[in-house]
Amino acid sequence: MRKENSTFNMNFISQPGVSMLHNNDYYGCSELDGFACYVVADGILSGNIKRPDASARIAVEAVISAFNEKPSIRKSAVKRYLNEAHRALRENNRDRLRASLTVVVTDYQKLRYGYAGNSRFNLYRSGKLIEESRDHSLSWSMMEKNQLQRDKIATHAERHNLTQYCGVKKTFRPTISKKIKLSNADIFTLFTRGIWENAHTSDIMAAIKAGENNPAETTRNLERLILDKTKPGSTVDNYTACFVFVDKIFVDPDAKKRRKRIIIICIIVFLVIAIVVVALLIYFNWRQRTEDNMHMAKNNGIEHMRSNNFIRADEELQVALGLAERLRMREYVSNINNHILLTTSITHANGLLDERRYEQAVHAFRGAANQSRHADNLALDYITARKERATGYMNVHEYLYLGDALLRVLDWGGAETMYLSARNLASRLHYIEGRRLANESLTTMHELREQDIAAGRHIAQTLAQEELSAAEFLVEGDNALLHGDHVAAALFFQLARDKYAKLDNDAIVSAIDMRMELVQLRMTQTGSRFDEGMMYERLGNEMLSQGLYTEAAGFYLRARNAFTAVGEHQRVQEIQSRLDLVDIYIALAAMSVPEVEDEPINASVEQYAAMYNQNRNYQATPANYMPPPNENYTTISAEEYIDDEEYDEPLVYYEDYYSVYYEDYTEYDEYMESTPLAAYENDGAEEVIEATAPFIPHNTN
Repeated sequence: MRKENSTFNMNFISQPGVSMLHNNDYYGCSELDGFACYVVADGILSGNIKRPDASARIAVEAVISAFNEKPSIRKSAVKRYLNEAHRALRENNRDRLRASLTVVVTDYQKLRYGYAGNSRFNLYRSGKLIEESRDHSLSWSMMEKNQLQRDKIATHAERHNLTQYCGVKKTFRPTISKKIKLSNADIFTLFTRGIWENAHTSDIMAAIKAGENNPAETTRNLERLILDKTKPGSTVDNYTACFVFVDKIFVDPDAKKRRKRIIIICIIVFLVIAIVVVALLIYFNWRQRTEDNMHMAKNNGIEHMRSNNFIRADEELQVALGLAERLRMREYVSNINNHILLTTSITHANGLLDERRYEQAVHAFRGAANQSRHADNLALDYITARKERATGYMNVHEYLYLGDALLRVLDWGGAETMYLSARNLASRLHYIEGRRLANESLTTMHELREQDIAAGRHIAQTLAQEELSAAEFLVEGDNALLHGDHVAAALFFQLARDKYAKLDNDAIVSAIDMRMELVQLRMTQTGSRFDEGMMYERLGNEMLSQGLYTEAAGFYLRARNAFTAVGEHQRVQEIQSRLDLVDIYIALAAMSVPEVEDEPINASVEQYAAMYNQNRNYQATPANYMPPPNENYTTISAEEYIDDEEYDEPLVYYEDYYSVYYEDYTEYDEYMESTPLAAYENDGAEEVIEATAPFIPHNTN
């Protein structure tokens, strides 16, 4: 199709020259429907080759065969054709075949040429040379380096010294041209060194002009020109030349449609690229704004953390985290997460501290301190201070707990020491709740101590009565055992044992246990467990009617065990209901508090201190007073500190006076706000006494 719609006129000459026996050049071509290939080769002489024309022929045939097998104008295809020629010559390496080769491939619209050696290609347009190949010779390299003039190459001694040719032993690197678009009336020619050594470019152009667009006439003119220049007796080397006149190139009838389609495709591609570019600009603009907002939110969160506003810091950091996740910035996500974990840890620890779960708060603040190391050590000072405060609060409650434990074993001195330690520590920490609890515990301790004094004699009398009652029960048990009344004996022995157990008389308890084992043995042999249960139930009822709740509970328990042994479940339920009733009575009796005679509430501080010093261990305490723990709480001691210009202690004493004599803590807060705290720091003792005098209770007598 392409060949039929184009006109390429070709003619060539290939002669052995003058005074030469063999023609070492070779020419070949193949014109197919879609492509055409033109090849010239110049066999390189070697001392061991008898027919050097074989190398040129083998090279040309290899190119034509490769072209016919897979015609193409691509650069890789032209290079493959030259490589096939090189491979063919190398396979006959024992003959040392070598050749210069030039290949031209055209699709009747464009052409591409390739070469190796010093055979050449020229392209003429409008009477001018517009494209030519370059030799792979040392002479050409010297000319390119301005070491040799162009018109001297044809006679230079190094023009046959080639760096590349087909059959070369080293790496074969042919030269491939770019694709050249042809025009009508173009002329291209391929020729060997026998032409360019004897005819200049101007001679070739003259032959073309004289040929009048006839390739056969052009070749004859060129051959005549070479022979006319030859002097008698001189030698002309083999020469080969091929002229191709492009009278008409192939014109694609669908070119306009194809061009239009290409333009449309290009426009679409341009629009797509434009849309992509705009989208990228919008995306990068959004990403930059988002990144700026992320940095701003993170910095705001850090500033809030530095100002100890961790709730607000967490809100800002959550915003920064969301933006970082949208941007898929993993490093920022990890860093911001560490800051959020820190704010969460601190907020959780503060919550535990507010809930008075001090031990857990200390552990939480310790964990927050560890987390701070992953967040640039932010808020570390705050965490340390809060952990110390939580530790102090916990120690206050530890002192209170130890004081309560000592109070339960009636260690009045130890309990008082613990309560005072708790109050002093709470004062240093400004822990108002802890101080209040310590004062309440001290008040309770003093009240219980006074009650213990009042109940001391009663306890001694009760113990004597208990011992007498236990002895009577033991005698009754012995009498019942002697008379064979085993149930009564067991009852009296149990009552006696309980009494002596309360009195911690282990020797008698052991003796009673031996009697009870004997009674149980005899009851097992002759008695009835049901009768035993009925007897214990009657005794329990009698003790309950007399208000002896503990004894009644013991009898009911024995009755329940007896009825359980014989399967009287109804009786067991009835006894259990009575036991529940007895437990209520016992609980109500334990809640009763002995009344203490009230003392006048208008006693002065000095009078109360004197009372305390006279009886330091035991004293009656008004219900609405908390006695001073030692004589240092007198106003005289406060004034002594002021005289020594020590102004820290008097304020504590004055606060304690007020908390002792006033139960209204609202009034106490007003007192603390009204006291000029700076007075004792900047002024003298007289100003301190004068400023605090209205708030110290005085004797009204």
